Amino acid sequence: MTGGIMERDRDRLHEEFDRLRDNSARRTKNRGFELAARWNRDETEIEFLYRQGQLICDERDLDDVLAAFDKLRLDRPEVSEGPVGLVVIHLPGTDAYEVAAKLAGELGDERIVAPNHVLDAQGHMAMCPATEPIPLYGPIPELGEPVGQGEARVAVVDTGFLPEVAKDSGFERFAAVKKYEVDDDVFVPGTDQIRPYGGHGTAATARLLAVSGAQSVSVEVRDCLIGGAVDELAIVEDLEKVVHAGVEVISVQAGLYARPGNTPKAFDMFYRRVLSRHPKTVIVAAAGNHGTDVPFWPAAYSWTTAVGSLTRNGDSRTSWSNFGYWVDTYTSGESTVVPFPNGSYTYVDKTSTRFTNGHAIWSGTSFATPVVAGLIARRMVERGVDAPVARHIVLQEAAIGALPQTGPRLII
Repeated sequence: MTGGIMERDRDRLHEEFDRLRDNSARRTKNRGFELAARWNRDETEIEFLYRQGQLICDERDLDDVLAAFDKLRLDRPEVSEGPVGLVVIHLPGTDAYEVAAKLAGELGDERIVAPNHVLDAQGHMAMCPATEPIPLYGPIPELGEPVGQGEARVAVVDTGFLPEVAKDSGFERFAAVKKYEVDDDVFVPGTDQIRPYGGHGTAATARLLAVSGAQSVSVEVRDCLIGGAVDELAIVEDLEKVVHAGVEVISVQAGLYARPGNTPKAFDMFYRRVLSRHPKTVIVAAAGNHGTDVPFWPAAYSWTTAVGSLTRNGDSRTSWSNFGYWVDTYTSGESTVVPFPNGSYTYVDKTSTRFTNGHAIWSGTSFATPVVAGLIARRMVERGVDAPVARHIVLQEAAIGALPQTGPRLII
């Protein structure tokens, strides 16, 4: 790669990060936060994202952590209760990663205290323009309704749901959405300017229902992924709620890279305290859009089903899809037709366009993931089986359709 191309990619990455940081800070309902990044040496890659001013630890380790603050002669922090047995250590005005590193040195274990990692659904290396929505008229391709006596309860953990977009799209299967949180950060206030990721959750829900059918499926849509990013505590809190509510299949269209050599602490605790006690619940997660085999969490856990993207015709992996031993299956996530808000949209390269017909084509593992979640729900309906058995059936089908040099494949 020439120096000029590397410089353009680096500049594009910094522009994307700045946009994501601004979007994270300007959320409504006091949900904004300061986003930070751990960069590599020449700032050509982001190793991981995290939330400034917060660290997390197991509540059982809190006394040891506070003693480490004392030994380091740091002011004792404010502490609050978090989900899944975690506590939040508040450190306003400080760099959370640097404090975590000091505490790790004192405690002799960097796993005890961790940054509150941030998940998003965008690339952090050379950018692919296909990852942003492009105006295009529908209709949304769909499979026929499944025939069977089974039922499925599904949750889409994303940016929430837009009833007006759902209505304008004419996609009748949105009737299966029985419970939702409104995607209320779609537009810049007082304008028709669509924010990055506005309508993402509605689009993902359409992809799922196009495969699962609607007559025997009920869907809940959560809105934790606001503005394209969410910290791991917030998404784990949502996951805990839907698991306890009895949801059987959960589709997660976001992920994170953790500190090298570590896994994200909140997800570790979520599995130990919640999911391991609900073995009938299946989580399907996006493998990420960065063209790398570096594990992307939560997709890379053995207890999730990781989904990568194929090209539109399904004959190869897309260049931007993550890959590796931890990806369970691939299906098409390229140039998918989805509902989309009407208004003006500015791309990361500063060009802009207008959406006027309520649809877009959009690419990413975010739009492959709900296809697999929808297929698991479909098999539950057709076969009258529970979610883990349906997942096993779907992965067997993927193995039969495997591509050399890629891996298990599902053609829908």
